[in-house]
Amino acid sequence: MKSAKSKQRLNDGLRTPARSKQNLFQGEKDPVQVYCRLRPMPRETDVSCIKILSPTTILLSPPATAVSYRNEGAKTMKYTFKEVFPPETTQQEVFDKVALPLVEGLVKGKNGLLFAYGVTGSGKTFTMTGEPHNCGILPRCLNILFKTINELQAHKYVFKPDKMNMFDVQNEAEAMLERQQELHKFKSNRKNNSNPNLAMSESEVTKVEGVIEDNQYAVFVTYIEVYNNSVFDLLEDTPPISKNLPVKLIREDAANKMYVHGVTEIEIKSAEEAFDAFYLGLKRKRMAHTTLNAESSRSHSVFTIRLVQAPVDEMGEAVIQNKEFLTISQLSLVDLAGSERTNRTKNTGQRLREAGNINKSLMTLRSCLEVLRDNQINGTKNMVPYRESKITHLFKNYFEGHGQVRMVVCANPRAEDYDETIQVMRFAEMASEVEVTKAQINNPVSSLGLMSGRRKANRLFTAARDNINRPEAKDLEMDLGLVYSLGPDFPSLELKSPQASHIIKELIAHLEMRISRRETLKRSKALKDEKLRSMLLDMEKESMDVKSENVSLRGQLASANRRIKALEERITTTENASLSYQRKLTEMTEYTSALKRDLQEKELLLSQNKLDKEKQKKILERKYHHKIAAEHEKAKEINSENQHLQTEIEEKENRLRIIAQALNGGKGDNDIKKSETAAQTVRDFTPGSTPRALPAHLLTPFSSVPQTRESRGTPATSRRGVAVANPRHKRSLSADGKVWVEHAPSNIVPMGTVMKPNIANSKFVNKLTNVKDIVNSKKSKYCLVTQQQDTDGELETTVHKGDIVPTCGGGAQVIFNDVEMLKQFSPTRDHNSSRRTSNTCARHSGKRRDTGCSPPQTPSNTNAKTQEGGSSHEMRISSNMPYLYSFA
Repeated sequence: MKSAKSKQRLNDGLRTPARSKQNLFQGEKDPVQVYCRLRPMPRETDVSCIKILSPTTILLSPPATAVSYRNEGAKTMKYTFKEVFPPETTQQEVFDKVALPLVEGLVKGKNGLLFAYGVTGSGKTFTMTGEPHNCGILPRCLNILFKTINELQAHKYVFKPDKMNMFDVQNEAEAMLERQQELHKFKSNRKNNSNPNLAMSESEVTKVEGVIEDNQYAVFVTYIEVYNNSVFDLLEDTPPISKNLPVKLIREDAANKMYVHGVTEIEIKSAEEAFDAFYLGLKRKRMAHTTLNAESSRSHSVFTIRLVQAPVDEMGEAVIQNKEFLTISQLSLVDLAGSERTNRTKNTGQRLREAGNINKSLMTLRSCLEVLRDNQINGTKNMVPYRESKITHLFKNYFEGHGQVRMVVCANPRAEDYDETIQVMRFAEMASEVEVTKAQINNPVSSLGLMSGRRKANRLFTAARDNINRPEAKDLEMDLGLVYSLGPDFPSLELKSPQASHIIKELIAHLEMRISRRETLKRSKALKDEKLRSMLLDMEKESMDVKSENVSLRGQLASANRRIKALEERITTTENASLSYQRKLTEMTEYTSALKRDLQEKELLLSQNKLDKEKQKKILERKYHHKIAAEHEKAKEINSENQHLQTEIEEKENRLRIIAQALNGGKGDNDIKKSETAAQTVRDFTPGSTPRALPAHLLTPFSSVPQTRESRGTPATSRRGVAVANPRHKRSLSADGKVWVEHAPSNIVPMGTVMKPNIANSKFVNKLTNVKDIVNSKKSKYCLVTQQQDTDGELETTVHKGDIVPTCGGGAQVIFNDVEMLKQFSPTRDHNSSRRTSNTCARHSGKRRDTGCSPPQTPSNTNAKTQEGGSSHEMRISSNMPYLYSFA
């Protein structure tokens, strides 16, 4: 590319630059081909600073607002490219001129590198990827490649990456095993990321030339990005999709070629699978919003297509199991991040750091190309700074003669982007002056001496073998010329000087080899013809023998047919008889089933009658037992009423005796004796041994203080000294060594009676807060004390007693079997009131006896005061059916 400067005041005259290419090394080298593509103007009102002079030349004019205009003046620059694409150029035209030769070289075994370079928002991504229904270079490369090698692809996993930039060749059994493992392996929920609109129609896709039909092909793709001078694998299998990917290293393989170590290489069999992989990586690529572009790439992305091809064996079926005969070529499509100026983007923080790394890597690429150009022009051997940037370090082999290098410079013709555009043009000018050594294609298959067309010949032979038994096999046409080949094709030889005698010698040797092979084929043909004649004679003899055998077999067949007809008639008769027997058997089976059903119904009726009789018997027994129990209850009630009446009579007699003594004012000898006898009886009385009913003279209350002369006229305040007890509920059980749980409120009013003594072996609790107080193997008795007022306002204490019985689930239950009721009242209260109280108590006690024991209530906190004039105690005991409380 040439450049020139001119001034507007000199009618745009062009000035030729001082640089020339006379010192360039003359040899088999290809220059870096640089193309320019102009983006359409975003708005019609925008001013353009680029003018197309010819299909290969543009003119760049600085606007008055540009920095270059103030520094250098109104100077115009002319730049020459391989070709300039105007804004109306289609994607197909760009692909045919730029990328199609690279795809042809890829199929032939050449490496290729394509850069898309330009400022932010100049159309690089559109050129490389495109959009739905208008795909770019990358989708078109994939579509044409698979259209070309579709029928020549090897089975999956025949070629396997060895993680060191090479491939291993596996046999069909090993490849099939890996395919089965892939089918049974758990697949991630990866959705189809491809865009079907990028796939071109069959009419638009054409095949490229140079495909060797005797080879098998496999396509592998990789997708990486260089972000902040670090390499990341965009196809690494790390679900869910995340941008936090590990950093990869760039290494050198055994052939001194640079590659990304540990990169994911996916084997694909169609363009759709390639699009799926591409869009998966595109989701992970770093994109951000800037002032100049809504979706700006913050990294350099590299999509690499690697084509592996290997020859088939002499039979034309399996791939030769030797890595030395592999041909590996790759095409790298690089979408460079756009260069940008901070004073325009106003980036800060992370965006500013990204922009700095992008500009630094682009400057390193420019420096490498400048050193290469200087070395070529001046013949020096200065070290090229490839390692200063990952993008240049990765592609150093291309600039050293291992492939073709092409570049598409995308430019935005707006006048506002002039300062950035002129830097891009200068870089493109310098890149076009760099020449790369022309890559040589080595065909390792030529050393094997295999015949061309063997794969097609094997297909024809397989088809003929499959159709040999069909009637149309005699009309099958075979192209024997493909089978009888004279050897490999002529080598590509060029005579460039009269001294190249070795080339003529190679050509003579090749022709002699073809002549010897021709003679060998003639001899082989003669032998095969003779063999064919002998085979035809043998076949004719065999045909005559077969005809004679056919005649005898036809007679045997006729006799066999007659025997078969006779057997068929006998079979028909037997089948009819069998059907009649089958019908009879069915009828008998149904009749037997009906009889069984009747028998079962009668047995059910008998068993039901038996159960009804047993139930009736149990009901009558239950009624009898209930009647007996009711009679016993009535007898108990009558006895209890008699005892209660007797007790009331004794109380009345005691009161009358007291009144008579008070009226007489003294005691007789008999009274003194009775008093001494009563006192002696009281002294001998112990709790728990009280008889069922004490005599009336033992129930005489005693005075709590000595009587004086002044107090003889009034009855003294007294309290009952002995309480009535029921011998069935005696308290002596508390002294039998059993452990009691005594549950009572802390502020209970003491009754002062022998019927409520202290229990020695007991645990006193105010509130059951812990289940372990009851669920304990040592606890066997339970006592609950409650206090409340009756209808007359007197204090009444109730003692509920029961046994603690362990349960099967590890808990315990309390079975209440005894209730003691203690009541305290003053003996000096009104007689009628006392009688009403007694009657009420009697009725209440009788009601308790009728209804049984009520469940224990929560201990009441009500306090009751004792009258000063003395007190009297009353106790009622009700014991019926026990009730049960469970504790878990």
